[in-house]
Amino acid sequence: MIWKIALRNILKNSRRSLTTALAIGIGGLAALLFGGFVTSIWFGVQTSMIQEQGNLQIYRNGYLEFGAADPDAYTIKDWDQVVAALAADPVLAEELTTITPRIDLVGVAGNAETGNSKTFIGTGIVPAEIDAMRRWDGWQINQTTPETGLAGRSSEDIVVGVGMARMMGLCGALSVPDCQDPPVSAADRAVEEQDFSSLVAGESELATSDPGAQLPQLNVMAATSAGVPNIARVSVTAAQTQSVSAIDNAFVMMNFDEARALLYGDSQEATALMLQVANPGNVEAVKTRVAEVLAAEGLDLSVYHFTEVDPTFNRIFGMFTFMFIVVSLVLSIVIVFTIVNTISMTVMERVKEIGTIRALGFRKSFVRALFLTESVLIGLIGAVLALVSALIIANLVNSAGVQWTPPSNATPLTVQLMVLDNPLFAIGVFVMLVVLAFLAALTPTFRAARFNIVESLQRA
Repeated sequence: MIWKIALRNILKNSRRSLTTALAIGIGGLAALLFGGFVTSIWFGVQTSMIQEQGNLQIYRNGYLEFGAADPDAYTIKDWDQVVAALAADPVLAEELTTITPRIDLVGVAGNAETGNSKTFIGTGIVPAEIDAMRRWDGWQINQTTPETGLAGRSSEDIVVGVGMARMMGLCGALSVPDCQDPPVSAADRAVEEQDFSSLVAGESELATSDPGAQLPQLNVMAATSAGVPNIARVSVTAAQTQSVSAIDNAFVMMNFDEARALLYGDSQEATALMLQVANPGNVEAVKTRVAEVLAAEGLDLSVYHFTEVDPTFNRIFGMFTFMFIVVSLVLSIVIVFTIVNTISMTVMERVKEIGTIRALGFRKSFVRALFLTESVLIGLIGAVLALVSALIIANLVNSAGVQWTPPSNATPLTVQLMVLDNPLFAIGVFVMLVVLAFLAALTPTFRAARFNIVESLQRA
């Protein structure tokens, strides 16, 4: 019966009740949409990083701590045998979709045509396997990353960052949009050519560009594991924007075999092995199994989750989670004050009604229950409005194909407001709105229940 009476009271004060429900609904709407955006970050950014780095990575012990200073001392020897051992395990064979090697290298790149030269940060990959990794969509969010553009091409072909192309004077040759080659005077060019020539002394065929080449060429030089400079001529197929400007200005992506020949000759060495897991929910189990296989083989290697190697994802997700908490706290304060104000005004306007109810023999507990029930009903109405409006707006935004580029990405992601993709979060917001409505009504409700019957009837 009390629910029916409370509903009638809400309808009787429909304007005020609707205003309070709308305040709750708008607060809930903001929380649901922002929460849906944070959920999309969790899935989207993580997917893009897994497409690039894999779920798991294997390094030689000590590489993450000391490898930056002496990478050659921490390479994975006979990486192909490690891959064979992992692939032979029946459990891992079902879980792993890709196991691919990677070589990280640094060196000096020079353009014999323009005379420009600079240091580069390179990565050697197996293009076909990286392209397969970039199609990974473990959470079925329809997100893919553009392919490397190196699959099926010569092992001497490379891709550079747009900044690197600009530095090396390749913008015009590669037809890179919004990219301009540096102005170089004839005198400066003569000096740079002289300086670069000293780097390629003894490799006379590299001192000038190949007139028959279809693609712009670079000479890349790096130190071998023995500390001896080694030089190779490569062809630049494209320039691709990288997420970090400093990396974009020095980025070179080349074929794994070309990078290995440049650093290690015929030795089967690699900096890391990247592993991609079909089901992201099984990553921890797969990581444990990989560690067991490495230990059983007696290998001086360790396996890491990609967030242990690169903390970028945790930082991005932590930042947006903190913002969500702050916004939720502000919205909660607004909702509480709105409900307290509404219930307080209702109490003052219904003093006579409260006195009449008490005069009819109803206890204080009934008055408290009546006002709390009204507040809970208003909270339910506001929560339903928030959920319905959030679903409508999320569908409109998702269908619009709005894109944004997170700090960790070079390519934009499509905004997906995943309101229902995290059902626990949606249910939590719904329940939180009702609970806030209940808690906000406690103080004015208890004050109403304490009214003296005679005074209530007289004040009215």
